[in-house]
Amino acid sequence: MNRARDFLTNLTSFLLALVLAIAIWMNASEAQDPVRTRFLEVPLDIVGLPVDTVLAEANTRTSVQIRLEGPDSILQATSSADFTATADVSRVPPGVRTSVDIAVISRRPGATISFITPESIDVLLEQQVTRNVPVELDLRGIVARGHNQGEPLLDPPSIRVSGAASRINALDFALVTVFLNSTAETLVTTSEPIFYDHSGRVASVTGLDLDSQRVTVTIPVEEAAGFADKLVTAVWSGEPAPGYRLLSITVDPPSVLVEGRPALVNRMTSVRTEAIDITGLTETFEQAVVLNLPEGVTVDPEQTVTVRIEIEPILTTSTFIRVPETRGLLANLKATTAPSQVRVVLFGPLPVLDALAENDVRVTLNLFGLEPGTYSIEPDVSVPDRGIEIRSVQPAAVSVTIIKSAAETEATPTRVPVRATPAQGAADLPAVCYLPPTGAVNDDLTTICARRQLSQ
Repeated sequence: MNRARDFLTNLTSFLLALVLAIAIWMNASEAQDPVRTRFLEVPLDIVGLPVDTVLAEANTRTSVQIRLEGPDSILQATSSADFTATADVSRVPPGVRTSVDIAVISRRPGATISFITPESIDVLLEQQVTRNVPVELDLRGIVARGHNQGEPLLDPPSIRVSGAASRINALDFALVTVFLNSTAETLVTTSEPIFYDHSGRVASVTGLDLDSQRVTVTIPVEEAAGFADKLVTAVWSGEPAPGYRLLSITVDPPSVLVEGRPALVNRMTSVRTEAIDITGLTETFEQAVVLNLPEGVTVDPEQTVTVRIEIEPILTTSTFIRVPETRGLLANLKATTAPSQVRVVLFGPLPVLDALAENDVRVTLNLFGLEPGTYSIEPDVSVPDRGIEIRSVQPAAVSVTIIKSAAETEATPTRVPVRATPAQGAADLPAVCYLPPTGAVNDDLTTICARRQLSQ
């Protein structure tokens, strides 16, 4: 008995210790990975749809929301792809609105689904039918004057629509609208039709199957007998001013609608304008012109034909040879250049280049602050701002040698006896002849002073 009592006591203690250990472990685990709550949107699939039946409502719910509970580490790794939400409509009778439960299956262990919203959906099944809905054309506007409109062609003439019987039976026709806007040639356009019900209201086809989403409309347009579109040919005479050229001639509109006897109109290849004189022109201009039409052929009197004639200067190059000018050289220095000339090539309008004067193209060398020595100086070319471009300067650098100028010759004036009184000498001789001995006197000036004294 004592042994049994001890065994039971030990077993009880062991079990209590085990329970306590498990509780402590669970608390520790929960502290490290706490239980959280998370919401997910799961796509809803309709399954079990009977043959030849469809959902009558196009806006049936497509997803459900679920609430999950579980360890944070598991919930963080969970996505909507881990769940499947289905609504089984296999037992729903056609034509009766029925509530169907939503079932959600989880493929993620450790995540518990605690709530689903909504838990069910109402569905209405109908017999699926197919019908051809005719396409009608709403044609607005007219073709251009002098043109005839043919029978419009619709492709496809009807659209095959499949869906719930109530929605298909409510459709009356599909309408396509086309605007002509004085069309002068066959018009082919493609647009999306708009469906109408029997009450004349726009009907939605969302959720229905259509065998064609767009309709192609072809409206044949051809010229009426005695009418034709003819190109306008501009006629001009003369030449622009020298140095200018004719760049282009543009006619607006490029063609006109003529009217006359069919045989006469058919022989015409184009309509010529009266001659436009461009003699001596130097700039672009526009002019309203008169058409030169055969007798019996007319055009719309309200239609004005304008000709734009573009004139531009002839662009060319011209070469100028210039002796470079020095700037900034100190007074006691002189400079020599090698080479002594610079070749400048200019590009621009021919009349402008021909009108350049000698001083319009200048080449200068900047020698400011330079001491005696040899330098390589880049020439500075200046030209008038008349659309001229400097294409090249040769050489690109000029060798400049700077040296000091020769010292002026120092000379002492020669004393020449004067027979006249000092007053007379002062009156007849230049004052420069009385420079002090230290003055620098030119040899020629000394000779002149001596001759003046001898003559007195």
